[in-house]
Amino acid sequence: MRRLSIALVMTTLLAGSATAETFKDWQVNCDTSRQCQAVGLAAGDPDAKGYLSIQRRIEASAPVEVRFSVVDPTGVLAGHPYVLLADGKPIGDVAGRVTFSDLEEEGGLAEATLPADATSYLTQALRRHHSLQLQAADGSLAVNVSLAGAAAAWLYMDDHLAKNTPPAEPAT
Repeated sequence: MRRLSIALVMTTLLAGSATAETFKDWQVNCDTSRQCQAVGLAAGDPDAKGYLSIQRRIEASAPVEVRFSVVDPTGVLAGHPYVLLADGKPIGDVAGRVTFSDLEEEGGLAEATLPADATSYLTQALRRHHSLQLQAADGSLAVNVSLAGAAAAWLYMDDHLAKNTPPAEPAT
C-alpha cells in the first residue's frame, strides 16, 4: 500500500512559483494565470495527515474553492457527513454538508469540498479562530488545521489578485 506524504503534496502544490510566500502555518502560491492557492497544515505536526487548501481566482464571479484533503489509507472517510468546527465549536450551518469523496487509489487522499455558500463562515473563522476542524458524528477528527497565518495568507491573495486586475476598459 502506498502512503502519500503531505510534505510531498505541499511541495507539488506550491512548486515552481516565484510568488510563493509563507505565513506561519500557511503557504501561498500565486501564478501567472491569475489565481492563488493557499495551503494550511496542522501546526507543529510533521506527521500531519491532511491539509486545507483555498483557491481563488481574479474573476469577481469565480467562487472560492475550499478543499480539505486527508490521507485515508483504508477509505473510511468517504460518504460520511462531517461538521465544520472552529476552535472545536460548530460554525455556520455547514453541519452534515461536508462529505469526503471516494478514494481514487488505495492509500490516496480523500477530499471534501466546503459548499460554496459556506465560504463566508470560513473567512470569518480565518480572522477570529486558531484552528479549523472537520469532525465526524462519532466525535473523531478527520483533519485539524492551524489558522495561524491564514488571515495574512488571505490578505496576500487579495493583494496579489488586485495587482493583477486588468485595467478598466476606456470609456467610449
